[in-house]
Amino acid sequence: MEGGLAYKPIGEGPIGSFGKPGPGLEMKILDENDEECPPGVPGEICSRPLSGEVPRVDYHGNPEASAKKTRAGWLRSGDIGHRDAEGWLFFDYRKGGGIRHNGDFVNAGFVEKVIAEHPSVSDVYVYGVPAASGAPGEKDVVAAIVAAPGARIDPAAVFEACRQGLEPNFVPSYLQVVGEIPKTASEKPQERFLLERFAPDAEGVYTR
Repeated sequence: MEGGLAYKPIGEGPIGSFGKPGPGLEMKILDENDEECPPGVPGEICSRPLSGEVPRVDYHGNPEASAKKTRAGWLRSGDIGHRDAEGWLFFDYRKGGGIRHNGDFVNAGFVEKVIAEHPSVSDVYVYGVPAASGAPGEKDVVAAIVAAPGARIDPAAVFEACRQGLEPNFVPSYLQVVGEIPKTASEKPQERFLLERFAPDAEGVYTR
């Protein structure tokens, strides 16, 4: 996450979380009124030093953008995420880059939670690709999934779990089975690499 450091020890925390704030750092999920969001409710991932020092960002020749980036003393990541009741943080999508599917806004975090609970899945990341319908601004939903050790992914079973646990429009259009989900050092999924591998007829890609 930009501007903040979260840490997730190996083997600890829920699947999909990028961790908890590192030492000396405070991270919160804030809504548009700078109020902290309750568990499970998406908002902007923001951070600031516990020391009380005000974060500083200088965009050359753009003081307005600089001030906006650190409004109210919080460093604004531009990433939308949520936390669970235990304080584990989750990345949902880049601000302004949500998944709009058939006129609805799809919360990737909700889809990931349902899929992560399937016993054959060890990791999941949900993202959007241009809609096969060609409708402007619309995307089809892709769930990139990694099999649990010793397990085999049964696409039909995963799709059925999605149908049971999600609204119809939230069910992914595609499952993309991969060996691992590419991530940064801070555990943020690198969507571009999944996009490069994706095609509706690519190996490991299944449709509902």
